[in-house]
Amino acid sequence: MTHRLPKILLLYLAFVTLLFPHGEALSEVSDNPLAPPDTSSPRSTLLGFIDSVNSSYEQLELVVGSYRGSSRLYFSNKEIEEVDRVYENIDLARRTLNFAELPKALAVAEPLFRYRIFQLKEVLDRLELPVAESIPDAQMMASREFKRWTLPGTEITIERVETGSRAGEYLFSPETVERLPEFYARIKHFPYLSDTTAGWYERYRYGGAGLRAVIPLKWMSAMPAWAKAPILDHPIWRWIGMIIVFFVAVGSFTLARYAGTSWAGRGQQTELRTQWAQLARVTFMLLLIPSIIYVVTVNLRFSGLFLEVTTLSLWALFTLTLTGAVWLACSVLAESIVSSQELLVGSIDSQLIRLALRLIATILSVTILIVGAQQLGIPAYSVIAGLGVGGIAFALAAKDSLANLLGSLLIMFEKPFRIGHWIKVAETEGIVESIGFRSTRIRTFKNSLVSIPSDHLVNAAVDNMSMREKQVVEAALRIPYSMTSPEIEYFLAGIGRVIEETPLVCSNESFARLDEFGERSLQILVHFSLTVTGYHAEKKAQHELLLSILRLAESMNINWMAIPSESQQGHQCNEA
Repeated sequence: MTHRLPKILLLYLAFVTLLFPHGEALSEVSDNPLAPPDTSSPRSTLLGFIDSVNSSYEQLELVVGSYRGSSRLYFSNKEIEEVDRVYENIDLARRTLNFAELPKALAVAEPLFRYRIFQLKEVLDRLELPVAESIPDAQMMASREFKRWTLPGTEITIERVETGSRAGEYLFSPETVERLPEFYARIKHFPYLSDTTAGWYERYRYGGAGLRAVIPLKWMSAMPAWAKAPILDHPIWRWIGMIIVFFVAVGSFTLARYAGTSWAGRGQQTELRTQWAQLARVTFMLLLIPSIIYVVTVNLRFSGLFLEVTTLSLWALFTLTLTGAVWLACSVLAESIVSSQELLVGSIDSQLIRLALRLIATILSVTILIVGAQQLGIPAYSVIAGLGVGGIAFALAAKDSLANLLGSLLIMFEKPFRIGHWIKVAETEGIVESIGFRSTRIRTFKNSLVSIPSDHLVNAAVDNMSMREKQVVEAALRIPYSMTSPEIEYFLAGIGRVIEETPLVCSNESFARLDEFGERSLQILVHFSLTVTGYHAEKKAQHELLLSILRLAESMNINWMAIPSESQQGHQCNEA
C-alpha cells in the first residue's frame, strides 16, 4: 500500500485546493516552526486537523519505508530527526483538541493525546464530510448566536473557548475529546472513505515502536503471532513487559531498603540514621514512580482504561509519597540540627526548631496535595472553599487543642522556664522534663509525673526556683524569758559561727538577731542566703544549718521551740 500513498496524497491536495481556493482551511505550511495552527473558525480547525494528521502520516510512512528497506537494526540519526518532526506536526493537530476537562496528569501524557488524535482521524476517515462552503468560517461564526458547530449527523462539536489562555479559538469540545473512544468503538467496523491514514491507529496502539530505542523495530515486527494476541485489548508482549517492570521495580526498592537498613545499623545515633535511611527509601520511590509511568505510557504504550487508571493511580501515589517525603525530610532535618547543636531533646530551643520545620512541612504538604489533586482532576480549590464553613465548626470543636497549641507557642517564645528547671505551679512542684505542643511534664519530688496543659500553664503563676540567684531562708526561734542577756548574746554569736561554717551560705547576707518580745517568749530571727546549685544540694545545706543551730541550743540547755513565721503558712522555712 505504501507505493500508492503519494498519488493519494496528491489527489487529496488537489481536491481540497479546488474546494478551498482561498486557502483558509489548508494554507501552505509555514516555515516558522513556532506558528500555531489556525483555529479561527470551525472550518479552519477541522480541515487544519485533517491536513496535519495526513501530512504527518505520509512523512512517517516514508521514514519507516526507508528504515525497513535498509539493513540497519535501528533508525539512523536522520530518520530519528524526521520522526521527531512528524510528531511535532502531530502536536499541531493536538492543539485543535480541547483537553481542558481531562485530568492534567493524563492530558500531558504523550500516548493518550495521540490516541485521541488518531481516534478522531479514524472517525473522520469513515464519515462523509460536508463541503467547505457548508462549514462555518470566521465571518459566518461572527453572526451566529451560539459559537459552536456540530458535524452533521454526529455529536462531534467544535466550539469557541470562552476563558483561559486560548479564549477565542475554535477547538473540538472537551466532551467530544472525552467521548472519542466511544465514537471510535461505534464506527471502527465501518469501511474507510479515504485510506490516507488507514490502520495507523491500530498499528500505533498494538505495535511496539515505543521500544525502538531498546529493541529494534524489525525484531518487534517479527514477533510470533502468540505474542501479538490480545488479552484485555492489549497484546501479550505488553503484559509480559508489565510483569517485568513490576518485578524490576519491586526488586530495586527491596535492594534500596536493604541497603538503607544496613547503613542505619552502623555507627552511633542509630535512630537518626534510621530516619535518614527512611528518607532515602522515600526519595528512591519518588524516582521510581515516574520511571514506571514513562515505561508504561511511552515504551509499552498501554492505552484505554488501563492507561488512565494506572497513570492516575501512580501519580496519586507519587503525590502522597512526595507529601510524606516532605514531612520526613523536615523531621530528619530538625533532629539533625538538634543533634549537631547538642540540644536537649525536649528543650524549648529544640521544640522551636521542630515547630518551624513542621510549619514549613505543613505549608509544602498542603501545596503539594492541592496541586496534585488538580493534576488528577480533583477540584481541590472547590473542596477547600466548601470546607470553609466546616473549618469554622472544626475550630470551635478543637478550641481547647488550639488554646493548648497557642499556649505552647507562648511558652516556647517567652521561655519562662526550660528543661531541668525547678518550678512551682499551684500545688505542683518539681523538675521540668519536657515541653510539648499540648502540655508540659513535671517530675515531682515524689517521683510522680504531672502533665499540665499549656493553656492552664500560661494563665497560672509559675514560680521558677531555678532562676533565683540565691535562696533566702528565715527561721523564727522562740526562747524563754529565763535566759539572761549574756546567754542570748552567746547564743546569737554561736548561730553566726554556724552560718559562716555552712557550705553554700552567703555569710555577708546572713544574720541572727533578737527580733521581738513575745507574749510568752522571746523571738530570735535567723536570716541566711544560700547559693543555688540545685534542689537537693540546697535542701541539704538548709537541713545541716538548722540542725547545727539545734545542736548549739542543746549544748546550752536552752528550752526553746522553732516556729515558722506567719508568711510561711506552716512551713519551717520561708523561701523568698
